[in-house]
Amino acid sequence: MAVSQLNETLATTTLSDRLENAPTEEQTNPEPFTWTCPDGSFVKKILQRGSGLDKPKEGSKCRVCVDVEPSSSFDAGTHFQNGINQSVELILGETDTQFVELIEKCVETMLLGEQCELIPVPDLMKTFTDCREGLRMVVKLEEFTLQRDSWEVGFEEKWQMAMHHKAKATEHFKSGNLFGAALRYAKSLKLLVTVKYDLPLEKTKEYVQARKALYSNLAACQIKQKQYRNVIHNCSKALEIEPDSVKCLYRRGQAYASINEFDKAKRDLKRVLKLEPANSAAAAQLRVLIEQIKAQNEKMGKAMSKLFI
Repeated sequence: MAVSQLNETLATTTLSDRLENAPTEEQTNPEPFTWTCPDGSFVKKILQRGSGLDKPKEGSKCRVCVDVEPSSSFDAGTHFQNGINQSVELILGETDTQFVELIEKCVETMLLGEQCELIPVPDLMKTFTDCREGLRMVVKLEEFTLQRDSWEVGFEEKWQMAMHHKAKATEHFKSGNLFGAALRYAKSLKLLVTVKYDLPLEKTKEYVQARKALYSNLAACQIKQKQYRNVIHNCSKALEIEPDSVKCLYRRGQAYASINEFDKAKRDLKRVLKLEPANSAAAAQLRVLIEQIKAQNEKMGKAMSKLFI
């Protein structure tokens, strides 16, 4: 096209005309946009882009459509009261199963009307006991309520939310839902961390005791899940608040023994017996530990002797 013809075309068309006829992002980049969750638990492939700028937050009431293919590979009743392959309601932050928590994490990244394929990482999929290989999930965010940002929520409201999660966690622990219990204890702890500098003086003692209980209870969940390093971390946090907590010393001793840090385990178990000489569980654990140390020393002695032959 000649320059004069180009100038004439530009002069007779408006900016809106040119924008309307411009190629869309989907046309210039036909490949679906993919995003990996920072914690590595899933990959999201956007099939249909959403609108607006707002995204759901903790506490948002969301209506989502969750399509699972093939549906026979999934026990819907375990997670959704109304089943799957239809619209379901979620309140973000109120999940108590690993599968729905995964969907929640995905929904928190979505815009209104967005549809995406949710692809759990293979290692995580293995933990879904009611799912089989070949599972494909498509999630669409149909509507949601807006929530305030965390910094806009005051102390009293955050405190009540923390106590709500703590109570729910204890219910789950008693019923054997260790994942739900650990998730709720962790949420409660995070909320308490955010109010540390807004703490009223009269709440100080209750706040400190709540933190100690949450660290201890979270460790109780984790030791049953064999998450020994997390147990050590959370018991240590609780022991900073209450150095003579027998439960935390015992659990940390068990965790140290499980990762072969025998000296530290022995120290904790001896401390338990000093505080409670009649603690039969700690005494039995210490006897087992002494045998483990003896076996380790014998093995090391044999290995060292070969160096001097």
